[in-house]
Amino acid sequence: MRRSDGSVHRDRLDARNDLTGTVYGPSVQAGVIHGDVHFISSTGSRPHTPRQLPPGPRHFTDRRQDTAALDAALDAASADGAPAVVVISGPPGVGKTSLALSWLHGRSADFPDGQLYADMHGHRAGQPLAVSAVLPRFLHALGVAPEHVPSDLAEQSALFRTLTADRRVAVLCDNALSAAQVRALIPASSGSVCVATSRWRLTSLLLDGAEMLQLDPLDTDSALELLGRIAGRDRVAADDSAARELVRSCGRFPLAVCVGGALLTVRPGWSVASVAAAIVVGLRAAVADEEVSMNACLDQAYAALPQDAACLYRRLGLHPGPEFDVGVAEAVAAAEPPVADVADRLGTLTEANLLSMIRPGRYRFHDLIHQHAHGRVEADDSDELRTEAARRLVDHYLAVANSADAVVYPQRRRPTPEYTYLRSVPHVFQDRAAALEWLDAERGNLLAAQRLAVELGYDSAAWQIADSLWGLFTYRRYHRDWIASHEIGADAAKSCSHRLGEARLRNGLGVALRDAGRYEEALRVFDVALALRRDIGDRRGEALVLHNVGLTRLEMGDPDRAGSLFRAALAIRQESEDIRGVARDHSAIGEVESLVGHHTEAITHLTAALGMVTGTGDAYQEVLIRRRLGQAHMRAGDRAAARSHLATALELLSEAGVVFDEGTIHEALGELEEQEGNLTSAREHYARAEAVYHGLGAVTAAERAAGRRPRGGLTSGPA
Repeated sequence: MRRSDGSVHRDRLDARNDLTGTVYGPSVQAGVIHGDVHFISSTGSRPHTPRQLPPGPRHFTDRRQDTAALDAALDAASADGAPAVVVISGPPGVGKTSLALSWLHGRSADFPDGQLYADMHGHRAGQPLAVSAVLPRFLHALGVAPEHVPSDLAEQSALFRTLTADRRVAVLCDNALSAAQVRALIPASSGSVCVATSRWRLTSLLLDGAEMLQLDPLDTDSALELLGRIAGRDRVAADDSAARELVRSCGRFPLAVCVGGALLTVRPGWSVASVAAAIVVGLRAAVADEEVSMNACLDQAYAALPQDAACLYRRLGLHPGPEFDVGVAEAVAAAEPPVADVADRLGTLTEANLLSMIRPGRYRFHDLIHQHAHGRVEADDSDELRTEAARRLVDHYLAVANSADAVVYPQRRRPTPEYTYLRSVPHVFQDRAAALEWLDAERGNLLAAQRLAVELGYDSAAWQIADSLWGLFTYRRYHRDWIASHEIGADAAKSCSHRLGEARLRNGLGVALRDAGRYEEALRVFDVALALRRDIGDRRGEALVLHNVGLTRLEMGDPDRAGSLFRAALAIRQESEDIRGVARDHSAIGEVESLVGHHTEAITHLTAALGMVTGTGDAYQEVLIRRRLGQAHMRAGDRAAARSHLATALELLSEAGVVFDEGTIHEALGELEEQEGNLTSAREHYARAEAVYHGLGAVTAAERAAGRRPRGGLTSGPA
């Protein structure tokens, strides 16, 4: 971790690979390094243990042989010193996920280092979840800060294997479509397990040592037991023949039996025979295969709903994802008021087993029920009502995302939001952490809502949703989603001729590409953004793009060109009286001057920048400027001034919410102490810096050890 001149920039710009002085912590010396080198701390504290599994099924019946097969697979793999891999396959509604969840919850003590879960969306043939979207979430749960997850899939996989090499974890890949989706998510350690549920057999995973478990429908007695647990054992026992006909009509599929039992629960006046007869009448073929049986059950459950609950059920079928909160229900219900009783209607749907409540205020569809609800809205509502409900849903996500982003990044300039339907009371977030947590949790739904907006021809909402995700992406660095959403958003803004929106998103896309190390692509995108800003006469926006191009050139090892771009941006910002922008460019110019050894000029620019942000409440920039000032003074030989600025920056970190710079500052303080001969204090600072880097993820530590400038941090301006 110790560097010769205290500057990652200079290491790169001078192409030096010197290691001098006393070394504390890991270091790497190499002529050429391809890819990333991973360091894992064996002494640092670990993050909280991830417990991502959804709740287990309320009514789980039999499956003793299948549970024993899972036990045997885990024991056999552990004896061989390998992780267990099990594929539970079978038709939809047969209970694959229920079996996996019941078994994993029952064996939770065997996986003390965590349980990871991902719905791979394999039932959506055109939109399965990419592994590159899952691995960053898993790495984050295992303690790697999202902004420091590698952008390359191979490096993500390598880091996941490294992090799980000495941890006993359980991974559930639910609804997998292919073996490739699962393979990269298999943990590395003996005693760990990866369970995949799929409608397909995924036999190529046999090459990875997987055990195959084919799940069949319940036997009749088990299906009757499940029906009795839901509808009441006495009620079922009182009409045994009708109950047997009911479960036979359901194909003995657990999902269909649960829906049939729910029909009896919500209709206490109905007999078991009447429910069985209704389902039999609904069959559309002589042989009750799973699709026919399931649809017949769901049709009858839908028909039994009160009118208002049935309306909400089918409108929720428009939601692009399986999981949603009560705000979504209120939004789609507003297409046909009143909405005051939405909570009651959600309760009715939950009682009818058509929705599962994950936690108060949040619900989930089974994928087959979701498909059924979508089919009902297509059949029962007019085009006008469907379009209105879908647009209300999109506007709901847009409004809440805008509210959250304004809290996450309050200094950012924003165009006035445009909505087709806007709820009268916007969501209010208490603080940055709450806003960021909501954006992170709803990221999948927000991206799906953006795609839905494009399908509806709602281009204005599509680009605004991407724009509202700026704060999330700059904090969390979900590069794949960042790039995809901004590409879609920029195209949507172009389609609706919103040139400012397109300029904002092209700039944001350039930042994402630069952050992912795709510099040449970033420069091409910035060229388009710059032309747009100039065409619309947005001088402040022009300066912003120039600043970002300068940062890209600096990352590419061209400080002279970067400095020229920062100065061009500075001139425009001074002309437009953009004080924050002026400070940002003085700070960037100061860093460049310091890195090339022009110490007096560097300190002049950085001092000017500090004077402009001090007292404004912009703790982000003040931390960055003080850290740069401390390093500049240290390079100039003024250790007292360096100590003062670095110590103040450290004090401001809690207010700014910036974790990475804590490591950078401790590292600079360690070097300062070492220069003054205070080796004990230097070791303490280096150890704290190392702990921060390891806590953020091994990629950052490797980048620094290899002498490469870590991407991201407090260097990118708002879009």
